[in-house]
Amino acid sequence: MNISKFNISLCAGALLLGGMALSGCVADEPFGSAGEGTLRMKMVINSDITRAEFDDDTEAALRSNCVVYISDPAKGLLHKYKGLENLPESINMKNGSYVAEAWTGDSVTASFDKKFFRGYQPFEISGGVNQVVINCKIANVVASVNSATIDPSLVKDMKINIGNTRGSLDFDESNYDFAKGYFMMPNGDTSLSYTVSGVNSEGKAFSKSGVIENVERAHEYVLNFAYNPDFEELGGSFITINIDDSEIIVEDEVEILSRPSVSLVEGDIDRQVVGSAGGFKDDIIVKVAAFGGVKKLSISSPQASVLGLPMGDGNEADLMNLMPSAQEAFDNTGISWDVTYNEQRNLATCFLVFPMAFLNSVPEASEEYVINLAATDNYGKTTEKTIRLAVGEGAVVVEDPVLIPELADWAKQNLRNVKSTSALIPVTIQDDAVNPGIRYRVAGSSDAWTEFSLASAADAPRKVLRKAPVQKTVTLTGLKSATRYEVQSYADGFVSTSQYITTESVFIIPNSSMEQWGTTSEVTSGVVFPGEGSTRSFWDTGNHGAKIASAVLTDKSADMFHLGSYSARLESKKAAVFGIGKLAAGNLFAGTYVKTDGTDGVLKFGREYDGSHPDALKVWVNYRPQTVQSGNNNGYVSGINNVGDLDKGQIYVALTTEQVEIRTKSSNRALFDPNADCIVAYGERTFDGDFGPDGSLQELTIPIEYRGKAANTKPLFLVIVCSASKFGDYYAGGIGSLMYVDDFELIYE
Repeated sequence: MNISKFNISLCAGALLLGGMALSGCVADEPFGSAGEGTLRMKMVINSDITRAEFDDDTEAALRSNCVVYISDPAKGLLHKYKGLENLPESINMKNGSYVAEAWTGDSVTASFDKKFFRGYQPFEISGGVNQVVINCKIANVVASVNSATIDPSLVKDMKINIGNTRGSLDFDESNYDFAKGYFMMPNGDTSLSYTVSGVNSEGKAFSKSGVIENVERAHEYVLNFAYNPDFEELGGSFITINIDDSEIIVEDEVEILSRPSVSLVEGDIDRQVVGSAGGFKDDIIVKVAAFGGVKKLSISSPQASVLGLPMGDGNEADLMNLMPSAQEAFDNTGISWDVTYNEQRNLATCFLVFPMAFLNSVPEASEEYVINLAATDNYGKTTEKTIRLAVGEGAVVVEDPVLIPELADWAKQNLRNVKSTSALIPVTIQDDAVNPGIRYRVAGSSDAWTEFSLASAADAPRKVLRKAPVQKTVTLTGLKSATRYEVQSYADGFVSTSQYITTESVFIIPNSSMEQWGTTSEVTSGVVFPGEGSTRSFWDTGNHGAKIASAVLTDKSADMFHLGSYSARLESKKAAVFGIGKLAAGNLFAGTYVKTDGTDGVLKFGREYDGSHPDALKVWVNYRPQTVQSGNNNGYVSGINNVGDLDKGQIYVALTTEQVEIRTKSSNRALFDPNADCIVAYGERTFDGDFGPDGSLQELTIPIEYRGKAANTKPLFLVIVCSASKFGDYYAGGIGSLMYVDDFELIYE
């Protein structure tokens, strides 16, 4: 197998994670100064493209399609970038635990050439430089044919169709020598099916089908053929198909290096440099860092003659390739540059100095001067920056001291930025802001403003080399749900125009107190369920399947409860059906029991949901497990839920984009996968022993953790599942394991 590894080094897009960027330059850290913590990311993409096949177009596609998420596990998505060229040089963050995720490639159900890559890497920021590698493995299930096992003397016109429930690919003699099929598996689909057809040596058609069970991402499944010369019937029985399963490995490495970095040693290159005629007291020093070398460093200005820049008629010069006369002319201005090369790191660093004497020779003007810089490395990648020089107050561009971005766009950028009772508000504070802050109140009211001071984040007075603005994210808490708020920024002598946010609603779980109980009249009549009347509306149970064994697994109980009169009592029982003894787990879930398939159940997890973003699920619980037994009357899962072990109970909650079908029959089993593509957020608690004091319930809070997709994917369904036996889907557990639950509540912080 010829597999390659692509390293997309994001060093030029280094992420500075800390309270604020420090001034100055560290010579051996060319792509950003050390702050509270500096993150350097490298993304490794595992593919099966050979080095020879890897061209500029492939590189460009991987770079431009790459999406990078940086998340806080507790707060969700913090930063999202599309395209590696859009990664900033620095991001201000606090020390702590984070997660980096990346996606690139093409997500296609079935393809011979379109591949998709995913990476997930937790990391810590704890000061200094923090190196993080995101290992983006191929996310496809891969299938191929071992053509060496196809005997043309025994079979002709061989065709192999391989696919999942949403798409398939055809292999034949035109491609099975080299083709690989790349499959993205739909939610709940864990197998590839195949059909082999052709003509045998006697000219008779045959066909043989099969299933490759429990396929995994980043695994290749190779179909190998063997033959039985003594076959007695048609239908493909003379062919035996063996499946080789191998994890896709890495054998080769190609590096894709980022564009050059162009920055000021002190100050922010994206802000004006402000001074008076003859009053500059510092040099302007530009730092260029480029992999492979600085091939070209162009300088240009439409005001070159006024500035005294000797750039000739074209108003542009390449400082790396000057003629001797031009070099002498630049030397006379005092402008200098020096390049050093680190062979071990394949890194060139150039310092371009505009000296104080040169700056003080520039005449005062009513408009700013611009000096354009373009640095090109030896790989042909270019970065452009502009020095904006204001000489005299008339040329100074007045910036709002405290900026809030367009909040309507901000709320759309990440759906968790504005939640039910809190909101994240990004603020940019200029270095000359005095007493900055933000304030808010209910829109349309005459209430007093609630102010949030940001004075400690500002640094006044303004300096000639203006520092980068301080970026902060303010969390407004204690907000009312489903309410429109007015937000302003302010500083001494400044108040911004109002912007508006609307908080999300709060979802109230129906019959959360387990006080209402009814008996069904549809699907399976006469079955007890949590709800009012005879039609299931939110909760359901496995009582439907247990009815054929005259068992009730889940029912109301006054034995113990939190508030009201009842709780839900879930008990795992032996259910004898058609002479077969199976363990039936006591369970309760938000969703619908669809039907009983023989002695097995088909369920739909999830009920319609309002799209809000709770932080946790709170529920009152008492759990008492029993011992896992052996024999036909009770199942166990070897290595996890062994005979003699205590049973395990479980409660989990998920926010999803679709309902999840559950099938317990072993031949087509489909169970809940917390890592499925439809999952927006998830939280769980597994009970390894008793929970709660004897005879009463204990409060339990299950944190809900959001996936990266929560930023732009609205949850449409709420899943809550409680089981007295965690492995009940396999008919495994302890007979008599007992769980009581009451008063479910989604918590919004």
